[in-house]
Amino acid sequence: MNPSMPDAAHVHWRLDHRWSSVSDRAALSLCRETLHEAGIDFLDALPQCSPDAVKMHGMEMVDAVAAGYPLIADVTEIAHAQQWAQRLPAFVRCFMASPSGWHGIPLGIHRANMAWVNKAVAQRIDGVPPSDFFGLVAWLHQAAKQVPLPLAVGGEPWQIGVLFESLTLAVAGPDFYHRALVQWEPQALSSPEMVRVLDSMLVLREFVDGDLLTLGWADQLARVQRAEAAIQVMGDWVQASHSQDILPWAVPGTDRYFVSVVDFFVPLKQSAAGVTSAVAKALTQADFQRAFAATKGCMPALHEVWESVDMQRASLLGDPTQVLPSLTFDQSCSVVHQGLVLKMVADHFIHRKSSRVCSQSLADLKEKRTA
Repeated sequence: MNPSMPDAAHVHWRLDHRWSSVSDRAALSLCRETLHEAGIDFLDALPQCSPDAVKMHGMEMVDAVAAGYPLIADVTEIAHAQQWAQRLPAFVRCFMASPSGWHGIPLGIHRANMAWVNKAVAQRIDGVPPSDFFGLVAWLHQAAKQVPLPLAVGGEPWQIGVLFESLTLAVAGPDFYHRALVQWEPQALSSPEMVRVLDSMLVLREFVDGDLLTLGWADQLARVQRAEAAIQVMGDWVQASHSQDILPWAVPGTDRYFVSVVDFFVPLKQSAAGVTSAVAKALTQADFQRAFAATKGCMPALHEVWESVDMQRASLLGDPTQVLPSLTFDQSCSVVHQGLVLKMVADHFIHRKSSRVCSQSLADLKEKRTA
């Protein structure tokens, strides 16, 4: 057993998580194998057992630390020993470092603004991705000649949120995205630009089979694979399991940007310091991060191994002006605020409601929460 570990016959480290897709489970298996080599049994947390760590996105952890959540462990000593300040990009560190210290173990960085396209359908059109939102609409009209309702999306607010944030970037650009979905400026949220974004959502709604809004994202992806739909907007976690029948695109109009989603395992105080340290060290080794990224479809959290995984995504991540935080996956605002925004946007999309009313409601929501 690792000499830094507590002296015990069996050392367990239980993780509370909601990962359930094929690539999620494969990534967890990789964690299990890696930690087993370090003398640690990596287990799913069961209802009757308190976890040693919780899987979180960035703002989930920030909210918990800011609220004084007493269970989150301080990993400052580990962060200094592993030189995370030098090995992690600023947009990852910003979630981890607070006045009280460092928190969380960084796993990977997903790109949310991706689209997955049926290869045969695309080739019958012209095989070239559209360059902007208007090109996407024209492409969907062509695809509709082969598949009557070609856009695959479910009615869960987060699925619609992935579409909304990508369209905000594609239709209104990165500066507006930052003002509206990062700074949450009421003037931006109630502006004609936001109305235009929400109108674009309604344009795409006409290409969606409303009877299938109940389907989860994996079932929607399967529809694209079977050519029952032509395209799905979904993050690069699809990459680890997509078939040769599917092409990966950046969402048209967003190819020069990376809408980021950072995953963390957040140790709790009940985990023995020696165990937490061993887990953090094992999961932030370059070889593990490279293997985890390949399994999960993401980029590593450590910038030192980006280029060995994917040069294109590495180039985007290396320019801070091209990286934008995802609203949908708890990267740009408090979890409570995010939930309210996604609920409003999903209601607007599903029921084809007024874009002006939705825009003003978003602005009013921000003003009420800051009043």
